[in-house]
Amino acid sequence: MALEDELSCPVCTELFSDPVLLSCGHSFCRRCINDHWTSSRSRNCPVCRQASPQPPVSNLSLRNTCESYLREQSTRKERDGGQECQIHGEKIELFCQTDEQAICVTCKKNEHRFHKTQTLQQAVRQRKEKLKAALRPAEKTLWSLQNGAAQDAKISNYNQSQVQQTERKIREEFKKLHRFLKKEEESRIAALNEEEKEKKGKMEKRTKGRVRSLSDRLREVEEGMKDDDVTFLQNYNSIMNRAKYTLPEAELSSEALIDLTKHLGNLKYQVWEKMKDICPYYPVILNPNTAPPDVSVSDDLTSVTSCAYRQDEPNPLLLHRNRMVLGSVGYSYGVHSWDIDVGNSRSWSLGVCLGSVERSIVQSLNSANGFWGLRRDGDLYKFLNTTIAFKMKTHPQVVRVKLKDCFDKKGGWWRNVSYFDAACNSLFACFQVPLGIELFPFVIPEKRSGPLRIIPAKVTLTTEHVEHIEQEISFPEKHCFLPKVPWDVLFLVVFFLLAVLCVFIMYHLIY
Repeated sequence: MALEDELSCPVCTELFSDPVLLSCGHSFCRRCINDHWTSSRSRNCPVCRQASPQPPVSNLSLRNTCESYLREQSTRKERDGGQECQIHGEKIELFCQTDEQAICVTCKKNEHRFHKTQTLQQAVRQRKEKLKAALRPAEKTLWSLQNGAAQDAKISNYNQSQVQQTERKIREEFKKLHRFLKKEEESRIAALNEEEKEKKGKMEKRTKGRVRSLSDRLREVEEGMKDDDVTFLQNYNSIMNRAKYTLPEAELSSEALIDLTKHLGNLKYQVWEKMKDICPYYPVILNPNTAPPDVSVSDDLTSVTSCAYRQDEPNPLLLHRNRMVLGSVGYSYGVHSWDIDVGNSRSWSLGVCLGSVERSIVQSLNSANGFWGLRRDGDLYKFLNTTIAFKMKTHPQVVRVKLKDCFDKKGGWWRNVSYFDAACNSLFACFQVPLGIELFPFVIPEKRSGPLRIIPAKVTLTTEHVEHIEQEISFPEKHCFLPKVPWDVLFLVVFFLLAVLCVFIMYHLIY
């Protein structure tokens, strides 16, 4: 306690607080010396009574020493208190593995007599090693985040690559549209100038004819005036009639003007109709984000080809291990149809599947795993929901896939997926698929096979077609949106109502 005495104020006998040094060399708490001088009304040192005319200065060295002493005392108290058993007051040297508790030797002899124990240092070392092992994944993730190697960073880089490629493709497509519109603009302006040239030529031809006719008449009159007097007088009346005769004014009609309706009438619609030839509509758009690295998707997202591994940025997401490419949109109900050009390829698979099929594992392509489709392997064909292989008389080059909701006479609904040879529209397979579940088209181009291509649909939209549709829609369908009822169900309802009405009439007639 000698050090604490040396660090205590002579006035308050407590550890120095903001110590100050007097000119005599003694130190006091700033508050203590100020209070002493105020009460004694003198500026003398409380220890040696020597006067201190100068104001006291801060004793920084003593203040730092006191603060260090206080920190050391606090650390010692915490250390001593944490290593002593609160029950027996002994030093804690053991760790009970049964109760997960730090204990002393007396605790081991009494309360933890039959428990499994180990030294405190060994328990700390083992648990620190476990903590370090548990921190390794977090440290690895932190390193990946800091160095741009995490999954989020990979996706961000992949998105950036996609944006650059997609922007380039969009600009190329719009360049094609601009070229078409520019060519169409020039063609229509040329047609307008051609019509103006044609009408101008007709006007000039007619004017020349009138000029020639009048010139001939004037010349005849002038020649008649040159005759001798007798002949002139004899022919005077005839010459006068010729001189008085003038050509009638030409009758003008709208045909002489530019036919503006031909050039401006429904101009944008006519251009749009012609644009359909270069702007096909595809019923299925393939999703390139589902394509594996060895499958190439065309720029218009309608064709896939098996190829070597691509050199562009790899897709960071889990892909279907079955090498399939899915359609971008799934279908839950309604009628949907699309044609796939398989050409002369001898190895491919296509059909519909659930959108939630597992991506990270290789699954058998069957209905139990959510796949309904058709596969060709050489000259043999097989439906994915069966194991039976079969041959076909002619190999279809275009396969039509059709989804349709059906209703039977028993009042039940089901859903069919059908496969046709699109060349002759002949059905060669039809089976049921889940009703009300979203199904996605899929294609699998096998290795060494040709491209599989979605064929554009024929879209016809004319004013007659629109008017025909408007006439077919009834008032309830347009305004009430009533559900459609099958004819056989409607017939049964009407028959039941008529039967009830007949029974009611007969009852009143009898009674």
